[in-house]
Amino acid sequence: MLILNDYIKVSAATKNKIVYFAFFTSRYIPNPDFDPAIIKNASTACEGLCRWVKAMDIYDRVAKVVAPKKIKLGEAQAELALQMDKLNEKRAQLKEVTDKLQALNDEFEVMTKKKKELEDNIELCSKKLDRAEKLIGGLGGEKDRWTEAAKTLGEKYNNITGDVLLSSGVVAYLGAFTVAFRNVS
Repeated sequence: MLILNDYIKVSAATKNKIVYFAFFTSRYIPNPDFDPAIIKNASTACEGLCRWVKAMDIYDRVAKVVAPKKIKLGEAQAELALQMDKLNEKRAQLKEVTDKLQALNDEFEVMTKKKKELEDNIELCSKKLDRAEKLIGGLGGEKDRWTEAAKTLGEKYNNITGDVLLSSGVVAYLGAFTVAFRNVS
């Protein structure tokens, strides 16, 4: 892996080596005799070198395909991060609006209960007022009777002293003592 990293650094730093590598791979890689199994018969050291060169060629081809995709991935990730920031901002705004809505709903509930209580109170007062009007209407006929009774009682109150005096005289005269007993004293 260290060799691959060195290759990436070298290939990015020096265009001549890239051109040389391209020339080398275009000349030797397609050659049917440039096969690790065939080269192993000649030299095991060259077999490792052949495998490395083939691996570098495959890596080069894959890197040329993957590099633009990595760039696009980076751009897509940057765009995703930007969109996620916007999404999080919108979520925060949504939460704020949701909290305000919940507060308004709670206040609405409280006011609805208060309205219901006031309506019940109005209904109760209306019933009491109806009953009071019926009672006053029923007692309205009694007003004349009560006025007459009050007038009669007032007259009787004025006459009570005389009535008591007359009553005691009648009781004394008609009482248990006979005429002879009354004359003895």
